[in-house]
This record gives sequence, structure tokens and C-alpha cells, in this order.
Amino acid sequence: MRGLKWVCSIAVALAFAGCNESVGPGGNTTPTRGDIIVLNSLSKTLQQFNIIDDRLVRFGTDKQLGANFDGESFDFIQDLFVTTTSAFGGSQILFGNLAGDELLITTFPGSLPTLADAGRATIILDGAANAGALVPARARNEVYLAFPGNALAQVLASDVGEFVERVIPAGDFIVSIDANLDDIGGTFAPLGPPKMTLHDNVSGDFFDSIDLDAASVGAIDAITLGDELVFLAGGGFDPVTFEAAGDGSLALINVSDRGLQVTTPLGGNGLSMEAGRNGQMYIVRTKGANTLETDVLRYNFTIRQFERGPTNPIQPLDSDGSNLSCRAVTARVTGELFCLTFEASSQGRLVRLTEDGVYVDEIAVGAGATDIGLR
Repeated sequence: MRGLKWVCSIAVALAFAGCNESVGPGGNTTPTRGDIIVLNSLSKTLQQFNIIDDRLVRFGTDKQLGANFDGESFDFIQDLFVTTTSAFGGSQILFGNLAGDELLITTFPGSLPTLADAGRATIILDGAANAGALVPARARNEVYLAFPGNALAQVLASDVGEFVERVIPAGDFIVSIDANLDDIGGTFAPLGPPKMTLHDNVSGDFFDSIDLDAASVGAIDAITLGDELVFLAGGGFDPVTFEAAGDGSLALINVSDRGLQVTTPLGGNGLSMEAGRNGQMYIVRTKGANTLETDVLRYNFTIRQFERGPTNPIQPLDSDGSNLSCRAVTARVTGELFCLTFEASSQGRLVRLTEDGVYVDEIAVGAGATDIGLR
């Protein structure tokens, strides 16, 4: 098995390194690439955007992800992107080129490969600097390693949990994050608190586990920087009405010491977490229990503290001054925000906001917009 390295992926390093954007400070130069990337789960496309003459504009053509696509997240490095299709769409790992039309499909080995239920993919580099992806298969309780152009993914780790949503490199380890949900029984109810397991990054063998707060529910995402990891537990939903229980939380974990440092209740459900290009993290949460209206929390990873926490969130505002609910939020180097709205039966919106959430500009995106990344 090839050793893996943590790379400049959308989840972390591009956000914290402050890489240059392809438009000038005023957004007036001719762009050479799309700097804002949006995934539309229901429209089954990736779209790219820029700011020109201080307005949001489309860049290039939509990247078509196939008729069966139902993924909710993507990752990228340079022009290479990866996303996945779940068991409902027929499990696949999709690699593509943001600068072209190429789309390469990797499937899962063994019996019933379309039912593997691929989770969120994370781009990595192997020891020879080849870009690939770590992908959890939630129905198989396994972690796979996939490379563009290879027809089959290969097993990296087995018996990693009950419903592993995310796998990320952290230092010398691979960390699998198990939402611990009952997918076998079909209820997807929590079987207990989420679990976190460390694996050797060469063999994939079990190394150690990290105990999480017993009150944590579910698993949405995690972001690492060095030996520390921030983990978003989304919280629960009523199994009948699907109303939010309002019990999401954010945990700070030291991977090397295997220590849970602090858990902060969000005062709502956590829906998404994005690393902004300004060194901040943006968590979209529901505004308390029994609601899907949202606001935004801003967490400073450098000082390990909320700058706009559960008691003083950012409330995005629409063009008429009314509250705007977002599915995901991220930020430019300047702190300016981008809010992605989710619409199931019509086009969603990419809304540009000031760092305090005041409306600036918007452009239409596809239906079912679920993930956003900046270059």
C-alpha cells in the first residue's frame, strides 16, 4: 500500500494558505479559471463563477455528472475534482477536470458494487505525488483508495464503523469519522455517539480511537490543521417530521494526544462547515430546534475560538433586508461571504454578502445546490 500525504485540498490548505485568486483585487481582470465552484446535487452539475466588474458571472460551461448522480459534496486540487454517487444512484467515484469535459468513473470491487454507498471523498497524494481520493463506503463499513483512470477502488481499511461519513488525513494517520447510524435497520437513527478511529496511513490498520462527547449526535464534517481537528456533529432530526432537534455541536480534538479538548453546543443543528480563504471556518446551523431557518457561525482555527459563536451569529440578509437561509457559506480572502441556497424544485442562488452578512449581489445556480469551494 502506498503511503499517503495530506495535500492542498479544498477542505483545508487552500483556505488557510491564502492562495491567489485569478481575478484582481477589484474583480475586474479577465479570469483564467472559475474561482467559485458550486455542486448542484439535483441538477447533477458542477458550475464555476467569477467576479467581474464587481458582479458575479458564470465561467465556462456546466460539468455534467451523469444521469444517476446524487452526490452532496466534492473536493478538488488544481483542476482535478472528485465527487461520489451514493447507493441510491448506484455507488461510484467520479473524477473530472474543471478545465475540460473529462469524467472518469471508478467503481467498487466485490459483489453488489453499486450498493457500497459512497460517502464524502477527500483528495490525497500518494508517496509518488499521484492525486487520488479517500472514500468511505457506508454500507460496507470500509475505506477505499481510488485514483483517476483506475477502474476499481482498493480497500484501505475495514471494520471502520457503522456509517462512516468522512475520512481525512491528519499527520501520520488517516482518521475515519463514523456517524454511528442504523443503516442496516433502515432507520438511520443514532446507535450512540459518533466515533473517530485512527488508521496507519500505509497499511490502513487500526491504530487507536478517540472518545467523543457522549451527547454528540451524527457526523457532518471535519477539518484538520496539523495535529488538531475540528469536528462538526450535526445533531438529530425527528424521524417522522424531520424537524431539527437543535442538538448539534462542534468539537476540538488533538489527534496526536487522542484528546477531546472541548465540545461547544451550537444551539441548533449543524448543516455544513466550510473553510474560508481568510483562515476562518463557517458553520451553517439551524436557529434552534424545530426549524430549518439558518444563520452562520464563524470559528477562528488559529486561536481555536468562535469569533461569531452561538450567542452572536451572523444573520445573512436578502436583497429586501429579510433573513436569508443558506445551505453552505464560505469566504474570500477579504472576508466577503458567499451563501449557497438550496432549492429542490427550482434554481438555487449564490448570494454574495459582506463579512457581516449584508446583501451585495447574487446569481442563479442549479437545483439542489449543496457544496461550494473557492480557488
